[in-house]
Amino acid sequence: MEPKRRKFIEICVVGATPCTAMAAAPVPATAPNTSTPLAARKYNRVKLVDVDGKAIKAKSLKPHHNYVFNYPYASTPCFLLNLDKSLADKVSLTSESGSNYDWPGGVGVAKSIVAYSAICAHKLAYPTSQISFISYRPKPSKASARGQVISCCADKSVYDPFLGAKVISGPASQPLAAILLEHDAKTDELYAVGIFGGEKFNEFFQKYDFKLSMEMGTRAKEIVSATTRLSDLAAYSTQTPQC
Repeated sequence: MEPKRRKFIEICVVGATPCTAMAAAPVPATAPNTSTPLAARKYNRVKLVDVDGKAIKAKSLKPHHNYVFNYPYASTPCFLLNLDKSLADKVSLTSESGSNYDWPGGVGVAKSIVAYSAICAHKLAYPTSQISFISYRPKPSKASARGQVISCCADKSVYDPFLGAKVISGPASQPLAAILLEHDAKTDELYAVGIFGGEKFNEFFQKYDFKLSMEMGTRAKEIVSATTRLSDLAAYSTQTPQC
């Protein structure tokens, strides 16, 4: 018997496992973790303000209008939406890794205000100063006959903002990460306090490292603190393609 073949047989016997079975068994790329619910990640409690630094009042938000702010990092944009409908019920969702979590619904007097990461969960398209392929589309379109969805023209992913940004169609493998909001009933002010769902920040920084470094230097990865400016998407991005 050849030395190499003899050594192979010895390994199989010592391991007490048939080597042919080991070779044939498929190995999953990522094992789903559904045993423990995905908890919210708390970041800084940050007040939403306008261009003059004045606090945004929830009652001032126009229904079905695209607003953008950066959170939890200086370079990671988010959508703020007043969906003009009470979203008081929790919605059970699943992240890309297979972890379950409950989206808590809207905030404000009418429970109609929500916020989501504006980084598409598929190829990480996001609003830049030049263009935003992803946005809230209030009217019916080729992407969605019903309208009132968040859609990404870069990869045709469509999300339902009324149900925690759940994927309606397209290649995205998980909902958009939800931004946890607080509403101060006395002042009518809004705060971002954390993230719920599958974050894409590590992948985002890896993919756009050079671009972000050129535009913002080390500020790109700075955690936002104290305040963050709320803007119209039309002011944040020069172009918003429709699809």
